Amino acid sequence: MPRRVPLPPITPQEARDARLKNIIELGLDFSAMTRVFAAGSYDPIVDRLEEFVKALSGVASKADYEGLHADFCNWFTKRICTAGKHFKSGRSNPSCQCSYGQAAKVLDVAAKVYVYYCGLPSPEVATRLLPLLHAAIDTAMMGRLGVVATLHDIDRSAYADLQDRVFQELADSKIHPVQWDDVIWRRLARSSIRP
Repeated sequence: MPRRVPLPPITPQEARDARLKNIIELGLDFSAMTRVFAAGSYDPIVDRLEEFVKALSGVASKADYEGLHADFCNWFTKRICTAGKHFKSGRSNPSCQCSYGQAAKVLDVAAKVYVYYCGLPSPEVATRLLPLLHAAIDTAMMGRLGVVATLHDIDRSAYADLQDRVFQELADSKIHPVQWDDVIWRRLARSSIRP
């Protein structure tokens, strides 16, 4: 019978850290974007998302949130590359820097999971942050908004335009952009798999 190696005791801080990492990794995995990125990208993205969510408690205004959001996306576009892709036809797409749209999709999904789904960093802060969260937009949603492109085509200006289109669609509703993306994603994803 294998011998059990005693493990050090688990501390409350270790439990909190594990919960935070698990939530961030769930958000990143839920974005379905990790397959697009070059090998070795996952851990730096998780680390940077952790910095982002830890800073959320200090967000006091829309400008604060927008600044944090832009900082993350700018970091991402400079540090994270796409994976090269080879097709059966012999054609290939080389690795290249990620776009603002790809960065924002990762961040917007992770922020949604952390704030909207999990009510963190606290229920009070999450309630304050909810209206500030951006819609996590994918290619199908862009089509729904009248934009024919892929996330790789989306720079900062095009991303701002997409968010504006979501706000226009929500003009007289009591729905936040992050709620819009939940509903539209389900409508589009479910309609494509149901007979």
